[in-house]
Amino acid sequence: MLNEGKTSKYFKYAIGEIILVVIGILIALQINNWNEKNNLSKKEVALLANLKNDIESDISGLKRQDSLYASKEIDAALGIELFYKAKTTKDIDSVIGLSNGLWNELYISRNTYNEMINSGSMYTMKNKELQKKINKYYSLVEAHIEYIRNVNNSQNKLWDEDPAMYPAKLLMRQMRNPQIDIKLLDTAWINNPKSATYLSLDNALFTNQNLSNRYRRVVFGRIITAGDDLNTAITKELNSRK
Repeated sequence: MLNEGKTSKYFKYAIGEIILVVIGILIALQINNWNEKNNLSKKEVALLANLKNDIESDISGLKRQDSLYASKEIDAALGIELFYKAKTTKDIDSVIGLSNGLWNELYISRNTYNEMINSGSMYTMKNKELQKKINKYYSLVEAHIEYIRNVNNSQNKLWDEDPAMYPAKLLMRQMRNPQIDIKLLDTAWINNPKSATYLSLDNALFTNQNLSNRYRRVVFGRIITAGDDLNTAITKELNSRK
């Protein structure tokens, strides 16, 4: 074409070819970006569905625990009432039995949430309001896990590290091990409200009721309410993706 003096036609042809190549590249990039966004969207939907299942499972578990602690709360109230009327070692044994606390750790599954954080999916979520709700929920959970852990530690110290509790613990062992002669034990504290052991046991019973039973149920209620609210938001988002 150059030899024939058709330079302008050659350049037009070349430019046309270049434009076609560029357009082809742009279309390919657009398709690739669309595929990536589509894949990210599918992954996000799958993670949200898993997160919803995690929360539903946790809520179900918390409701079961709440029923258990509700029963413990009733028993502990009876134990405290009996404590003020106690006159014998058998009375104290019944008090301890009724007020036996459960110092369980608060466990909430973070598997899917951690996966969303570690994979970066949390930060690329399309619905930013839902992203905030999810982070807020797990921040609430984390704060209460730490609180319950502190409650457990404080309860443990009251029962195991307070020297004044030793006569009461020894009495409990005797009631379950007849080989220990009860006559050798100090039981005078049972009828002495001013004694160190009586006051320590009184404090332990009330702390168990107010922190381990009652306030723990408040914690369960907060997480259940927040979890239900979050699951409603996740369900709404999942339905919008269908």
